[in-house]
Amino acid sequence: MAKYKNPVLKKGGHKVTSPFGMRTIWGKKQMHNGIDLVGEGATLDYIIAFSDGVVKISKYSLTAGEYVQIDHGNGNYTRYLHMKKGSRTVKAGDKVLKGQVLGYMGATGNVTGAHLHFDINIGGKYVDPAPYLEGTKVFETEKPNAVKQWQLAAIADGFKFPKFGADGKWGNECIAVAKKAVCKKRVTYKYKNLTKIVQNAVGVTVDGKFGKDTKNAVIKWQKLVGLKADGCVGPESWKKILGVK
Repeated sequence: MAKYKNPVLKKGGHKVTSPFGMRTIWGKKQMHNGIDLVGEGATLDYIIAFSDGVVKISKYSLTAGEYVQIDHGNGNYTRYLHMKKGSRTVKAGDKVLKGQVLGYMGATGNVTGAHLHFDINIGGKYVDPAPYLEGTKVFETEKPNAVKQWQLAAIADGFKFPKFGADGKWGNECIAVAKKAVCKKRVTYKYKNLTKIVQNAVGVTVDGKFGKDTKNAVIKWQKLVGLKADGCVGPESWKKILGVK
């Protein structure tokens, strides 16, 4: 019984009943494009999303049964097959977060027993899900949370997020920090880690020093994105840099 770092069953325990690769079914060898799982003690469990994404398909298929396909960007996706009839909790077009319940394990479609068939497709090619579940491989479609990276940089520069910490969400604590971190009329910017994020965004040498070159680059960038071009990196500038709406 495995406790995967990146689980697709809510309770976390997974038992592999059929791995990725060639296998023999009904006397014929064929490629198994995913991994078949059951829960702890060979029990059934709720199925959860492996990573953030948008639901592309949520329907019934004669072979896949009740299943969900999640698009993770650039044509990459994950699929969750053979769910219990009527258990799907999402529909096409829904945005889902990692760990969100998608449905319940079942035996719909072309199966010999109740289980979850989980697969990962990257760039049009199915890959072995096991290393990604175990955390020994990083899911290529996952993008770093820009807000969380910013929060961690701010913490390293001495700021605090006492209520929520580095939760990856832009809220009042982030706005308060952004107001304090603004450079105002100073040429020198004392927050090195935050400055590096700014420099990377505006395309100048990343050295953590907010000098004239960085300030001029910020002004030029602010003009391009439609912000007040004053060289000050306040809340609105940070929202643009981090992609916050």
